[in-house]
Amino acid sequence: MIANLLRTETAQNHKTLESLMFVNEIMNNSLSIDQYKKLLTINYIIHQRLENELANMLDAAIAEQLEMKDRLKLNALTKDLDYWNINSLTLPELAFELFVPKKNTAEVLGALYVLEGATLGGNVIKRHILANPNFKNHENGLNYYGIYGEELGTKWKNFVSVLNERVEEADYQRCINSANKTFNNLISLAEQIA
Repeated sequence: MIANLLRTETAQNHKTLESLMFVNEIMNNSLSIDQYKKLLTINYIIHQRLENELANMLDAAIAEQLEMKDRLKLNALTKDLDYWNINSLTLPELAFELFVPKKNTAEVLGALYVLEGATLGGNVIKRHILANPNFKNHENGLNYYGIYGEELGTKWKNFVSVLNERVEEADYQRCINSANKTFNNLISLAEQIA
């Protein structure tokens, strides 16, 4: 199954990204507001560049299976930027060439695996941020993390099911490469913004 392969084949990039995305600070409730703003900025830029493009590349039947319109996160990120007074027009330009997958189901789903996987950890991240004294009374600035709320588990299971069903074995490597290059987008951006 491609989902299991993706987990193992992207593990190193996942670990590298976590080290750049203040995971320790999140988990020990010491994340600063400036660090949180960097996280929002990184996620906003990636979603702003990739989200609609990936959604539009999906075959209509797959997009419907995934309920793709309910997975878009850019609006939540925009609300968070507004809440924290981050002007999206003044965000930095990319200092690297952004990887965008080809219009190929395996590649698009590989890229989406990274974005959906980030959401999977969102509820835990939100819980820790809310326990952090720096974020007391700031729940309205946490729209992106926890965006799926109670539907998180259902949405992830649905995504994995579609991924396993729609990516053929002949395309496994394309899917994995796309996921790793999408991780590299986030790593490069995190290094640029850190």
